[in-house]
Amino acid sequence: MKIKGKIYCNKISIYPNQLTKRKSYIIEEISSDNVRIWNDENKLKWYSKFNFSLNNEPEIVSIHIDDEILYEESDTVEVTITFSNHNKYWVVFTTPKYLDEALDEESFYLISKYIIVKKINEQSIRSAIYKLDEQNELIENCRKYQ
Repeated sequence: MKIKGKIYCNKISIYPNQLTKRKSYIIEEISSDNVRIWNDENKLKWYSKFNFSLNNEPEIVSIHIDDEILYEESDTVEVTITFSNHNKYWVVFTTPKYLDEALDEESFYLISKYIIVKKINEQSIRSAIYKLDEQNELIENCRKYQ
């Protein structure tokens, strides 16, 4: 990192109104742990270097709902997410009502890499994916296609 060098935000941390994930910023000053940049509010502020990288992260290029949504309130569907670096991940979306019905049949239900939404529809799926991505929690809650 160098003064007037370009860096990319990779974690908005506690600054969702001040920083934009994947946006480039110009370094105005540098200290041992921090960089000073003009933020999205057009204010010159110090931020931890932890929030930035010299390379931009891949972006989501497509979200594909792999299964037909039959019941918005009580269904489960698999979703494939493709990134600009061609990596593909999958995750399962379900609803509390689906889990409640499943627990009527079995005494337990193992949930790994599931995202629970109130109603399953394209808008709720996209919203959850983009929010998790913004918070750097998307990849850890998905499985990568091999």
